[in-house]
Amino acid sequence: MFLQQRRPDWMRLEAILRRVEGSGLPSLDDEQAVEFGQLYRRAASDLNQAQTFVSGETTERYLNDLVARAYLAIYGKTRFDGVGLLRHLFWSYPAVFRRYLPHFVLATLLFAAGALFGYLASWFDKDTARAYLLPPHSIRPAEKGADEKMEYDTDRVTEFSSFLFTHNVGVTLLAFALGITFGLGTAWMMFYNGVTTGALAAVFVEAGQFASFATGILPHGVLEIPAMLLGGASGFVLAQGFLHVKPWPRREEMGRAGKRAVLLLSGCVPLLAVAACLEAGVARAPDWFLDKGIKLAVAGVTGALFLAYLVLIGRKYAAERENEA
Repeated sequence: MFLQQRRPDWMRLEAILRRVEGSGLPSLDDEQAVEFGQLYRRAASDLNQAQTFVSGETTERYLNDLVARAYLAIYGKTRFDGVGLLRHLFWSYPAVFRRYLPHFVLATLLFAAGALFGYLASWFDKDTARAYLLPPHSIRPAEKGADEKMEYDTDRVTEFSSFLFTHNVGVTLLAFALGITFGLGTAWMMFYNGVTTGALAAVFVEAGQFASFATGILPHGVLEIPAMLLGGASGFVLAQGFLHVKPWPRREEMGRAGKRAVLLLSGCVPLLAVAACLEAGVARAPDWFLDKGIKLAVAGVTGALFLAYLVLIGRKYAAERENEA
């Protein structure tokens, strides 16, 4: 009778343990984390009863192993798990992205609205709109007759790629951190970055060099802009923790929201790293080195692969989470 009554709880604890051992405690949502703690305490109590009242060593060994694994999962020393990190980025992260798709859509709409505003403002008021651009690293239309050949050695590419990576990470992290302003600062960052993009597009269209704009932006923009939007989406997730009222204290809800936001933000760093390399190595390459067709082809392939990654990867992982919930 004891075994029949308690076995479902043991099986449930073992199923949660498999996930925790593979992806860590952060892979559990709030309700599952509470359930995990309850099942662990019950299993520990069941082990004591099995040692006293159940004959045979099979059940005792099973429970002892189960309780020990749960103890290590909860109290064991944390260490860097490179395999787990790669598994998260390449397998489970798309499921995280799809879970917070509404936040990403909100960031995208704000960015698109800013881009439209920046384009129209630059088109109708050129002098004022140019102030939105960032002179140190903005792309400018090439003047006719200018020599396209330029020094393009490894040191220059490395230095420029490092600068772009640092700057774009800063923008993305700021958009995330401004979630503590109830999302208002994050919304402004999304809109403002859209304004600069739209104003820059207007500069190139006015100069009759839209093709140069496309080849200068798209090879890295297909990853860089989504990374920035993910930073904004993470900020909105953080803001939701301030605004959303639940039965537990606001401080606890903020802690949970912060973990969820950081989990979503974690996908930005590899995207920005690859985007910086694409900008320095492809978008900024002179046409005599890489022609416009190759640049656009790189952008198309990169964008298609990234979209397929977000849409197709991790669906089995998400289904397993729903089944275990």
